[in-house]
Amino acid sequence: MTKVTNLSKAIEIVKFNVDARIPKAEILNTLVTELGVSRSNAFVYFTKASKASGFSITVDKAAVKKVKESIQGTSGTKKAQKLAEIDAFLASASSAKGNPFAALSA
Repeated sequence: MTKVTNLSKAIEIVKFNVDARIPKAEILNTLVTELGVSRSNAFVYFTKASKASGFSITVDKAAVKKVKESIQGTSGTKKAQKLAEIDAFLASASSAKGNPFAALSA
């Protein structure tokens, strides 16, 4: 009788879910619940199972960039507005108490 290892279970889970076009995050959650391992160990099993199956899952870099920008919420115009506010404050605060850089402008 052969022993079923976590890696062999992971290979089956990953093959089935990749064929079904399940997102990687959901596959990792499935590995966590089915194998009873932590999220980091599930990622290791996912990587090993992917290599054993002979495929790799790539990331759409444009989609990731779009998500990061929406999360951060910092566009070029917002940065420019913030810099203008800081410059206006520094210009209006002429005393050393309000402007820590007042002594440096001389």
